[in-house]
Amino acid sequence: MSFVPLNLLQSCTTGADGSACQKTSIMFLMLIANLFGYSVDGNYLRIRRSGTKTQRIFPQSTPKEYDFIIIGGGSAGCVLANRLTEVEEWNVLLLEAGMEESKVSQVPAFAPYFVHSNIDWNFKTQPSEKSCRSYRGGSCVFPQGKGLGGSSSINSMIYVRGNRKDYEKWAQLGNAGWSYEEVLQYFKKSEDNLDKEIVQSNPTFHGTGGYQPISHFPYTDQNAKILINAFEELGYKNIDVNARRHIGVTRLQTTSKNGRRQSTNSAFIQSIRKKRSNLFIETQAFVTKVIIDPETKQVKGVEYTSTATGKVKIILARKEVIISAGAINSPKVLMLSGIGPGSELRKHGINVIYEAPVGQNFHDHVTTLGIVIKLNKTSSIKNNKERLKDVYYYLRTGKGPLSSTGPMVSNAFIQTNYEESDNLPDIQYTFGPVYSKTSGIQPLSYFDAIGVYPVLIAPKSRGFIKLNNTDPVWGDPIIYPGYFENSLDKYRMIEGIKIFQNMFNTTAFKENEYQMDHVPLPNCKQWKFNSDKYWSCVIREYTASCYHIAGSCKMGPQTDQEAVVDPQLRVYGISGLRVADASIMPIVVRGNTNAPTIMIAEKASDMVKDAWLNKS
Repeated sequence: MSFVPLNLLQSCTTGADGSACQKTSIMFLMLIANLFGYSVDGNYLRIRRSGTKTQRIFPQSTPKEYDFIIIGGGSAGCVLANRLTEVEEWNVLLLEAGMEESKVSQVPAFAPYFVHSNIDWNFKTQPSEKSCRSYRGGSCVFPQGKGLGGSSSINSMIYVRGNRKDYEKWAQLGNAGWSYEEVLQYFKKSEDNLDKEIVQSNPTFHGTGGYQPISHFPYTDQNAKILINAFEELGYKNIDVNARRHIGVTRLQTTSKNGRRQSTNSAFIQSIRKKRSNLFIETQAFVTKVIIDPETKQVKGVEYTSTATGKVKIILARKEVIISAGAINSPKVLMLSGIGPGSELRKHGINVIYEAPVGQNFHDHVTTLGIVIKLNKTSSIKNNKERLKDVYYYLRTGKGPLSSTGPMVSNAFIQTNYEESDNLPDIQYTFGPVYSKTSGIQPLSYFDAIGVYPVLIAPKSRGFIKLNNTDPVWGDPIIYPGYFENSLDKYRMIEGIKIFQNMFNTTAFKENEYQMDHVPLPNCKQWKFNSDKYWSCVIREYTASCYHIAGSCKMGPQTDQEAVVDPQLRVYGISGLRVADASIMPIVVRGNTNAPTIMIAEKASDMVKDAWLNKS
């Protein structure tokens, strides 16, 4: 299989007015699919070494028993597969529902093309009176990576760890071993920071030599520089957001190298896949349940269906099964396996093996689409010939506009008056390209306006995940994100919008003729533009997820009635089962979640090694 936008015309529609794409946009998207749509790994050869001989063999059918089975080959699963196969006598099976990672994922500017494609799970939220009201079906989209690398293969590559106090709070909640000082070593362990200046400036906080390359993109759009300059004019210091300070403006580092995305598959799997004979990977493996002895509560193995052949397989685990399927699919797998709220499981005819609050505590960083900067001097829109030139330049060099994410590389972290703790941000400003004069989805490199997204990074609201009512196994889980159930979240967002508007008074904005788009959004035009009622309407009608979903398999001490896993990430009530991904976060960190998810997997792998290698 290769990368395919599932519905070319739908993927190539503005969405705002429903207009069809220009033919040039369709042709450009087809070109991208043809040039970059093939697998990164292809028909890889497994290398097995014996003494001085090297034998090359194609992948064989998988054995029926392994020491460890990892469910999900995403941001966490790839890290776990790497670290556990460091123990040569352990056989490890990595199961991934999607396909091999596609070459198209490597190009930073192509991220918009992945939504609604076959490398996206295509999740949507349930309708709510308080959010996402103006979209089709009253639903917000929840892109999640499907394929090796998971969401690290389709995200914006932003490397932000969160705030020191996030992890201190985790520890205070009863999660021993998860304080900032204790998790910092795992951030540094995975990191291969390629920007010498950053490492030299803050060696306490950065590592080199790890599997995960971290760097700045080789290309920086002029608009990203203007945004940073404007924040500095307002008094925000230019910071390394992964060091001591967290309030300020920054040019982001990313999970990239030489202008190319480095997903956890690229970083942790491709580097070892041909070298370790104890690593087994099966893609297109849709897990339907973990097999658990209902009497002993001991994990036996995993049942899954090969979507390539349609065959149902059962694989046994000698030691543990580790679920790393993400904050939506990890609770789904647990519930299908008989672990979850009893009433929910019985409703679907699932035998209840252990009652647990699986799917609760679900939360996300939420934003809105309401603020747009019109560009009068710094538009980066190009015609088809110019864009093709950029494509071939990128193919030759890994440089140019396609090697970056446009205005997204600039970010700022600020504090509203609603945040009670000192020096803690509660709003993160991120920026995205807007195509007001063209139809169709474009690479992040080309835009004539900038969308301003005030991201709520300290949400109080909580939602939940339930099984699909019609088809709990193959149907998408029911997602209630709970946006703005706590009204404080809305007030923080409105203040974040107001604070940003000070940017239009800066010299940087005025010199470059940045102007705020004063055209009211259609479903809020009954309110005076820029009033609190207007922004309250915008937040409710034009909600957007930042895809930083977390918490649905909460980590906590046994006294925590919401906890699903203990601080060792072992599922309560079950032997031989852990969860290791963003779903275990008791409280989502104040920043992007990919780097913390990698950290969680690094720490989890050490916990597993300690449990089995140091057994008395």
